[in-house]
Amino acid sequence: MASTGLTGPYAHTSAEVDNQVTRTSAGAYALGRTDSSGTFLVSYVGRSDDDLNNRLKTHASNATYKQFKYGYMGSSKAAFEKECTLYHDFGESSLDNKIHPARPANSTWSCPKCTTFDQVI
Repeated sequence: MASTGLTGPYAHTSAEVDNQVTRTSAGAYALGRTDSSGTFLVSYVGRSDDDLNNRLKTHASNATYKQFKYGYMGSSKAAFEKECTLYHDFGESSLDNKIHPARPANSTWSCPKCTTFDQVI
């Protein structure tokens, strides 16, 4: 089974996000729950290009996602690449994410796992 490489899981509440995610930083995250055997089941993956804490709190009111895992990234590009990797590693169509992660506007970054953004010349 794939590993997220992220810190957690933690209860997905605004208060717990504030307790755990203390730096203003780009980052990636996974939302889900832990099953009875202790395995974290990823349901949704995402990123923030600049404020991971704020982005995680936008999901906190969704009771579907009981827990979160997160990781700080050194740049928005690293956050984008981690989100793409998580998206592909944890099932693409089995996630609640309906589409491939979008790259930031005006970037030409490629997904490290697929050819979604490759252009035919």
